[in-house]
Amino acid sequence: MLKKLILSLALLGFFGAVTLPSYTAAQTTTEDTKTKKTKTTKTKKKEEKADTKADDQKTKTTTTKKKAPTAKQLAARKKFADCAHSWGDHKKATGEKTRKQYNAYMSKCLKKEN
Repeated sequence: MLKKLILSLALLGFFGAVTLPSYTAAQTTTEDTKTKKTKTTKTKKKEEKADTKADDQKTKTTTTKKKAPTAKQLAARKKFADCAHSWGDHKKATGEKTRKQYNAYMSKCLKKEN
């Protein structure tokens, strides 16, 4: 008797899970006056996303142009790269390893006059 009860409950649970839809959120519909078709909120959201993506792509192509770095910026990059490369030698000589020590070394190195 107990086996039949357990089996019937298991089957009931299985059939309940199979027959119920997994996503049952309510959707509102509206009529499109031009085409007389109804649209759900999901399709409206998808259309809005597509429109904003298209707008974003248009603005990106027209507004973003990279400028060449100035001589001052190039010099600063070179100095930073030189200090970063010299950190390896400094680390071997002193045994420093932490980020705090690296930051202190870099600030001293960058402030030095060449």
